[in-house]
Amino acid sequence: MAQLSLAGRARRLLARNLWIRPAIASLFSIAMAAGAYFFGRSYDGRFDLDIDEPALVSLFTIFASSMLTVATFTVSAIVTAASSASNSTTPRASRLVLGDSKAQIVLSAFIAAFIYSIISILALKVLQYGNAGRFVLFAGLLAIVAFVLVSFVNWVDHAMKLGRQDTTIERLSEAALNLMRPEHVGTWGAVAYDGAAPAAALGIAAPSVGYVSELDLEQLQDIAEALGGAVYLTVRPGDFVDARQPFAYLTPVSDAAREREADVCATIDVSAAREFDTDVRFGLVNLAETADRALSPGINDPGTAIAILGRQLEVITRWADVVADEACGEVRHDRVYMPPLAADEIVRDCFTPIARDGAGAVEVGIRLQKTLAAVVRLNRPDMTRAALEMSQTALALAEAALVAEPHKARVRKAAAEVRRLADAPDEAEQDLTAAAGVSF
Repeated sequence: MAQLSLAGRARRLLARNLWIRPAIASLFSIAMAAGAYFFGRSYDGRFDLDIDEPALVSLFTIFASSMLTVATFTVSAIVTAASSASNSTTPRASRLVLGDSKAQIVLSAFIAAFIYSIISILALKVLQYGNAGRFVLFAGLLAIVAFVLVSFVNWVDHAMKLGRQDTTIERLSEAALNLMRPEHVGTWGAVAYDGAAPAAALGIAAPSVGYVSELDLEQLQDIAEALGGAVYLTVRPGDFVDARQPFAYLTPVSDAAREREADVCATIDVSAAREFDTDVRFGLVNLAETADRALSPGINDPGTAIAILGRQLEVITRWADVVADEACGEVRHDRVYMPPLAADEIVRDCFTPIARDGAGAVEVGIRLQKTLAAVVRLNRPDMTRAALEMSQTALALAEAALVAEPHKARVRKAAAEVRRLADAPDEAEQDLTAAAGVSF
């Protein structure tokens, strides 16, 4: 179903909220201090090891002041990295930085150590821990120190990369590749159809305006079975909906169907922003936006755009492999219909900004045509048509933007190779690394 599992919801919650992991770690540290007190009060056996209370308070004081400084620095580093990622790639990438698990874990370690130290100091001053209780407090301190040291060692290397353009592009590429799985690329177990409104159907609009983040297909299947009809969805996760355009149709039209409108609306989750964990096209859009930013006159970095074209080709190749998998077309909800992910949508998401804003750079124009030729070599008719259309659009933009005739000729030659491969499907099965007949 197009609905996140419990684990998926937990990951989304952790990614959206930087404070959750530190809060959980803080509660655990408080529980450790409380556990030490109750252990010390309930332990009746002999305990020869005596840890001096003033010495223990002194250790906790030093540790607390150190951890407060380091935690403050870590928060500052994460915020700076998120800002850097936003400025160098796309503003949407900052969510990946803020949701970085290693950054959240190391911040949790520092804050937990600070909270544990403060709570322990207060408890030692107010409560009678005894020899056993003070030993358990000290053992907890050793455990937290070990956790902090391991986290800090991992953080040093990670912090050097966090927020850099190359690292952020890698994260965006991984986010796109991770969604190229049968359940996401296909129709989430629904029956594929063209997305058109069926005849004599009850249209149901979304309860709010925004982007579809989840669709509960299991619940829709149950509703359709109860009504003896079918549910036709016009959207996929990631599509924009408003409060007037129907996102689903119920058939047949009946009073019972009208009574279930609220139930159908409850199956859709609408967010103000697109989500990385269900929206297959969102990762590609972010890669294209990063390339578009690099091609802006103020930055003028065609090398980044060329590198992203390679990343996009990798994602499209994965998409083609997944679509060919039988699991992609598996139907688990035979009364629910959903439009499939179209090849032309993927191609437009990837290459439209680059074709438009890279038209004046001959190296970008040639590399774009080479990438489209590689897409044609995937030998999928729908992808070939989309790649050929994009190739002609990019050529027209390059003809209008380029000044030198030799540059135009090189782009024309690259575009001619795309058309040649599209017209000769047998040749499209050649190695993806075959030369396109042009260089720069």
